[in-house]
Amino acid sequence: MTRPSLDQQGCERIHEAALRLLGDVGCVVLDPEALDLLKAHGAVVDGECVHFGEDLVVQALATVPAGYTVAGRRPELDLRVALDAPPVLASASGPPFVLDGGEQRSGRLADLRTAIVLGHLSPNISVLGYSVEPTDVPEDVRARVSAHAHLTGSDKANRFPVTTLPELQIATDVLEIVYGAKWHERPRLWSIINSTSPLQFSADGAQVLLRLARLGQPVCVAVCAMGGTTAPLTLAGLLAVQHAELLVGLVLSQLARPGCPFLYGGTSSVSSMHCGALMIGAPEYWTLMEATVRLGHWLGVPVRAGGSVTDAHVPDAQAGIESALAIETVLRMDVQFVLHAAGILSSFNCYSPEKFVIDDEVLSALRIAHQPIVIDDESLALDVVASCGPGGTVLSQAHTRRHARDGRRGSIMNRDPYQTWRGLGGRDLTQVAAQRVAESVEAYSPPDDLDTVLRRQLDAYCLE
Repeated sequence: MTRPSLDQQGCERIHEAALRLLGDVGCVVLDPEALDLLKAHGAVVDGECVHFGEDLVVQALATVPAGYTVAGRRPELDLRVALDAPPVLASASGPPFVLDGGEQRSGRLADLRTAIVLGHLSPNISVLGYSVEPTDVPEDVRARVSAHAHLTGSDKANRFPVTTLPELQIATDVLEIVYGAKWHERPRLWSIINSTSPLQFSADGAQVLLRLARLGQPVCVAVCAMGGTTAPLTLAGLLAVQHAELLVGLVLSQLARPGCPFLYGGTSSVSSMHCGALMIGAPEYWTLMEATVRLGHWLGVPVRAGGSVTDAHVPDAQAGIESALAIETVLRMDVQFVLHAAGILSSFNCYSPEKFVIDDEVLSALRIAHQPIVIDDESLALDVVASCGPGGTVLSQAHTRRHARDGRRGSIMNRDPYQTWRGLGGRDLTQVAAQRVAESVEAYSPPDDLDTVLRRQLDAYCLE
């Protein structure tokens, strides 16, 4: 049996190291309001650098919930984020480029709409991830137009980009239009707040964090420390930096509003010592994601980790290997939320519709592979074996006919013999996925559950 990347003792030592960093080195927080809040609760503030120890962390852990439900457009679309709940999967998020004909180009609104279609139709994706930055839309209206595309293109949840207070205002305005003035009485707003490694929170990040917490909305702090550049190259040192930054986010969220939903998140990895680039397809990344999930669960909080990620630039064998091993790692660890679960290439920088389809296929396969084997009289089928006898065949048995469709599902994987495959065109997986993208866009119908008045209000706010 393989040993875990981080056991109980390992979690304790990483936690102790992170507390030492926070006590001795401190964390720069570039927002006066956040600094005042920390100081008022016993932290030592030296200029913009804050120092605190175990007491504030223990206090935060006493109020942070182990689980919560994020409200959907309808009750059946509510999503549970908890240690005892299935993982919530979100599609690729935020890349500026799109793979088009084997070449990368800047993302467009049409690409975002295609990503929304694929996410909406996926049986695995529950949260749409702002999968493409639509650079053909003017920046001053981009957040509104993107929100409109998501809300009119799918009834699934979507992650709003809220890196600044103006972006947060747009998100809250849109939610008020759709759900009313009391929209924030339940957790509803999916977002991500990134720290700046090593050991720093920007003014925008801290301000957004405080306001989300005071609204009772989930605070997901995600750290992407780069081993060898913004954190130690050794995995233990890298985890200590990541964990320290996450503890700052945890403490701030609970000081702002005790009981605020929190999501412990990390996508840290090592940097290439040849070119300095972040390597999210490297085996160290899988180890770090497993350790990240263990650390969050050791604290008793839900965890966000990376998904079907790769350093490959096209959906080739490298992309398939790295993505499948990465997503299998976090799903095996019972993670609570996965961003970039489908569609990402080039170390978070590029979206590929074809890769989304391939990743979605892998997610479906993993769901089947992780199902428990049913053991009862019908499934053991001893009477069927006895009926056909040694050397016989079960092909003509009624039991076989009853279960013939059990494993039948639509798949883009080739299961045909070689000659049949060649006769059908001999297409590789990327070509098959491209056809599936085209078919999905052609067959797609947007939801029509927004009433006429609400739709007019949404159009006026986002598009006029």
